[in-house]
Amino acid sequence: MPDLTVFVQWLRATPASEWINRSTWIWPLCESLHFMGLSLLVGITGFLDLRLMGFFRRVSVAAARDLMPFALAGFAINVATGLVFLTGLPEQYADNPVWWYKVGFLMLAGLNAGFYESRLSAKVLALDPGGDPPAAAKLVGLVSLVSWFAVMYCGRMLAFLGDAF
Repeated sequence: MPDLTVFVQWLRATPASEWINRSTWIWPLCESLHFMGLSLLVGITGFLDLRLMGFFRRVSVAAARDLMPFALAGFAINVATGLVFLTGLPEQYADNPVWWYKVGFLMLAGLNAGFYESRLSAKVLALDPGGDPPAAAKLVGLVSLVSWFAVMYCGRMLAFLGDAF
């Protein structure tokens, strides 16, 4: 794990960090927004993942994918609120291996989505509504689902497992 002491000290001393920590409502507001964004993101992405894995065959993959702008909005909300958390308490995250696992699973989810979009989506979107996606699409769905659940688990466990390492 990289030594980020200088970065953490700099970030903690910024006016933005001081404002976040002085504010009574910014942290709970961001926690609520983060939960709502995560609900959008994982709810919609999870549905598409399950469809890619062969479930819900009465729904076309294209119809499930039509919901993705809402998932991307949820992701944007989570990035924004996550940056507030990092800015407010950088020492809670930068030195915590669980946070780095979360970042790793976020990267895995992103690479997996990029692979799907660049290599598989055209073929899968052309399927009939009852069509069975190819094995590669099923694997993409599984990796995505596991990645997002791992992101949620690591995010929730930050407060509990960070000192265990």
